[in-house]
Amino acid sequence: MNTSNKSIKKAYQQFFLGLLEGDGSIQVNHWRKRSLQFRIVIKLKYTHANYAMCAEIREQLGIMNLHIRRGFIIMVEDHRVRLLSIMAIIDKHGLLLTHKRRQYAFFKYCYNNKITYSEYAHIKDLKNSWLGFNSINDYSSDQLLEFSHWPNWLIGFTEAEGCFCIRSNGIHSFSISQKDGSEVLTAIKKTFKIPNKVRSTSRLYFLETYAGVVLQNICNFYSSSRVIGLLGEKQIQYKTFKISLEKKKLDK
Repeated sequence: MNTSNKSIKKAYQQFFLGLLEGDGSIQVNHWRKRSLQFRIVIKLKYTHANYAMCAEIREQLGIMNLHIRRGFIIMVEDHRVRLLSIMAIIDKHGLLLTHKRRQYAFFKYCYNNKITYSEYAHIKDLKNSWLGFNSINDYSSDQLLEFSHWPNWLIGFTEAEGCFCIRSNGIHSFSISQKDGSEVLTAIKKTFKIPNKVRSTSRLYFLETYAGVVLQNICNFYSSSRVIGLLGEKQIQYKTFKISLEKKKLDK
């Protein structure tokens, strides 16, 4: 991105939120029923590219610690003061998935009010019906598209949940999935003008396209100078995909 340092930092913040919503969790746990522990975690498959991406996020934003465990990269922050920096990023831009917004509302309430374990247990027993956590409703797909951080958020989310595939028969496809959040996949469908329906199974929502014109729209988006671009393993996957797709067009 050919922009100022301030704009680059902002883009990394937005990308980070998409990555967090795709492969992360916002946790309030307890230690032996005595005290509460607050953690924000992102877990990714270990590759050199994913490690470089995580290290770059840490460098740019000054957040999260990195650990490598059993074939995974764990980005984690559990320091009460440093968590404030991540909370400031979330409050500035906003989360988009409903279940993550509910997670964060509970996290923030517990953190800001310094609640005791007994209060925590009481709220958990009520299954978030107390304090209106369950009244946080879905954004519509059109509302999602109006958020200024949607493009960079989508790229971070793609790092977590997207796939650029070249099948053994030479067919190219793009797919993206999410356990909860059909409205997000509908917004992605609208962003790329994908004609296919958002499908659902008992486990997740799923969107996939093979259409050449649509795949070109997708490539235009991920290669645009107006967005941060893919940063980790998906960047390598995307570059291979794009080169192969362009070669296929030339062969035709």
